[in-house]
Amino acid sequence: MDVIKDFEASSGMSSADIIAGRESILLARTLTVAVLDGTGVPDMGSSPFVRRADGLYIYTSHLSDHVKALLLNKRASFMILVDETTCKNIWARNRLKFSGDVVEILRDNPMFSELCEEFSAAHGNTMTVIKDFTDFHMLRISPNRGLLVLGFAKAFYTEGVKFDIVGHLSKS
Repeated sequence: MDVIKDFEASSGMSSADIIAGRESILLARTLTVAVLDGTGVPDMGSSPFVRRADGLYIYTSHLSDHVKALLLNKRASFMILVDETTCKNIWARNRLKFSGDVVEILRDNPMFSELCEEFSAAHGNTMTVIKDFTDFHMLRISPNRGLLVLGFAKAFYTEGVKFDIVGHLSKS
């Protein structure tokens, strides 16, 4: 695949429009996790998330097989999708998919309580109920590389926790 660094010219989109598209996707409330289990079989799930400058955070239960695998592997693939009822064309649905490393934030870490408050603010009072459930784990996702899709011929490579745009995918 060719990576074009002059992605504004090759995609026909301004940097401002690309960034606005990325940020609108990151306003979503959930992300999808895809991870290999201990036998190499893919498993997946979804989770509400909050975004901070140092990454994305999920609070999820190890009773789910994909979370067990995530805790074991410490890395996975993730995807954030716009609501399909609002997209212009289902084949070109806006999305952000990326790989990331995972670190657990332990309950005795001062960040844990702060994050629980952020989850409550973003996702409602359920967090006050599940905060003390011991099967739940607070996980920070540090994005590595990704692909931002904003329409046909408008796919962009991303890097890092800010999902910096580093190139335009132009040919297969």
